[in-house]
Amino acid sequence: MSGNGMAIRMQAKIDAFLDDFFSAPTAGMRRVFDPWNAVSADDIAPDAIAGRRERLRRHLSLSAPKLLLVGEAPGYQGTRVTGSPFTSEALLLEDGVPRIGRLAGRLTSRRLPWREPSSTIVWRALRDAGIAGQTLLWGAFPWHPFADVPLSNRPPNGPEKALGAVWLEKLIAALPRVTVVAVGNVAADALRGIGVEAAKIRHPSNGGATAFRAGIAGLARGMLPHDAGGD
Repeated sequence: MSGNGMAIRMQAKIDAFLDDFFSAPTAGMRRVFDPWNAVSADDIAPDAIAGRRERLRRHLSLSAPKLLLVGEAPGYQGTRVTGSPFTSEALLLEDGVPRIGRLAGRLTSRRLPWREPSSTIVWRALRDAGIAGQTLLWGAFPWHPFADVPLSNRPPNGPEKALGAVWLEKLIAALPRVTVVAVGNVAADALRGIGVEAAKIRHPSNGGATAFRAGIAGLARGMLPHDAGGD
């Protein structure tokens, strides 16, 4: 099969995956926000849900991804607003990320755009390593789990991890020949639970930025030709 034919076939798999994912029955999940099916109190765009769906679709529309980084779960400052893993409103307004680009305007009514430190660290490290354009990101639990109030984060619980593993397995099945890497312990456990042996790097939160950058640099050394550079 030609390279173009393989790309078309893979995009069809991703489209089918997203159609199923956007139809997942999340309304009954307690203390979970589904960015692709629910409106947040600070959304200002009338098409906020459609916008988040489109940004996720663009993120996953990589014809030949080499790396899939799996984190823990979306946060209230990041994916809850943008719909794309490891991004934030501020990041997309300032720099954009591959395939999504820079936002034309604000997404929320908050005085300042939401800024999520881990997202900034992740994309800067991927760019510095020259692999931003070859990398996809996902969460072991792909929806936003919150604590007592919606604008908070909590770790996914046992049943949520089990549900997330179902979607993680489906996504990996749609990505032939991609190298899967866990970002943190929750992701490593999720991948092990579905029989995927994956390397693990440090999550950038809670003082892990330096170790995360070193992990990304190490991955890049194994992915890029010695004379390669850029995205």
